[in-house]
Amino acid sequence: MVATAEGVGPEPNGGELTRHKIMDAAEALIVEHGYAATSLRAIANAAEVNLAATNYHFGSKHGLLAAVFHRRMGPVGHARLAALSELEEGVEPMTVRGVLEAFFTPFRKAQGSELSILPRLVACIYAEPPSLTEMVLEDEFSETINRFVAALCCVCPQVSEEEMRWRFHFMIGSMIQFLKFNAPLGLSYEDEEFQVGLERLLTFSEKGIQQSGVGA
Repeated sequence: MVATAEGVGPEPNGGELTRHKIMDAAEALIVEHGYAATSLRAIANAAEVNLAATNYHFGSKHGLLAAVFHRRMGPVGHARLAALSELEEGVEPMTVRGVLEAFFTPFRKAQGSELSILPRLVACIYAEPPSLTEMVLEDEFSETINRFVAALCCVCPQVSEEEMRWRFHFMIGSMIQFLKFNAPLGLSYEDEEFQVGLERLLTFSEKGIQQSGVGA
């Protein structure tokens, strides 16, 4: 089916293609301009589809945002959970470093266009107001966060679950900062240095996760 100026009509073999064209356009514009500054009309024009098609396929601008985010982050979540399951089922004892490496697996393995768009999209989504993104993030990440917090509690039994959730929360904040600004102020950045910065983030997070102190 396809939405036209006259209404909704059949769209044999073309529905999925139209959906992807709209999501491709939305993703590019949202990453470049932000969600609030990106209109459905601009997305439809960039995708070269009728404006009504965006509402037909996604219901609303918010629905389109959720679909764009899930298209990228769904595979990220699967990769993270698969890497964690491999650790949990392995013969070697789990470590904080190993669990965090599993969480950062999608970024550690990203390359080419993924390395360009994935971090920028994640940073862009987190930069939007919570009233807009909270449900999107909850739907996308709640299972993954619960699994990783539980794993970290297993390797850090001295840290309470509540405290571990706070530490994981702060780690996510550091990750978003890094994805949005790949180098500290005053230092230059080259694309090939992304993985070096990610290793710095891993080391920083590892120390924070397993430290003794408040709330442990």
